[in-house]
Amino acid sequence: MASNRWAILLDLDQTLVMTSALAELRRQRQWKQVYNLFHLTELPPGTHRFLQEAQRLASLGIITTSPRTYAERLVAYHRCQVPVIVAYHDTPRQKPAPDSILIAAQKLQVPAASCFYIGDTLDDIIAATNASAIPIGLGWDDSLKNQEVPLTCRLCRSWDEVLAVIKTTMAGRGARGGLH
Repeated sequence: MASNRWAILLDLDQTLVMTSALAELRRQRQWKQVYNLFHLTELPPGTHRFLQEAQRLASLGIITTSPRTYAERLVAYHRCQVPVIVAYHDTPRQKPAPDSILIAAQKLQVPAASCFYIGDTLDDIIAATNASAIPIGLGWDDSLKNQEVPLTCRLCRSWDEVLAVIKTTMAGRGARGGLH
């Protein structure tokens, strides 16, 4: 059972699901083709295991600058169980503005300061920082390594590293109920 004190929020594209094969069609808003090519996308290694363990620690949500229909279909295609999605049209300002993270925190009834936000771009990290959330940079390809990220951001290369950061942070802040 997830602790109501914490939330783990995830960026969608290139974090939760590797979607670079669809990037050009998405830019062109060729949504029918995008949906027909979901088989070209993939989950990073260990994603389902990560989501299962994360659900035991906290409430889950997705933050994306993509349209809701795309996000919902992609998440369903990959059989990811994430109850809250904040998509492009749900907020007037996009990342790096904090709005989408604040909306997800509100929907999950968790203070933004008790939300982890995992993303693959500097805009993701800045959005988390702007929302007073806990930023975790997840660069499957070390793309964040050479960027000037805030000192409060931990950089990870795998779901196992992300879980270690989350558990350490929660333990350091006296989390109860979500850890076993």
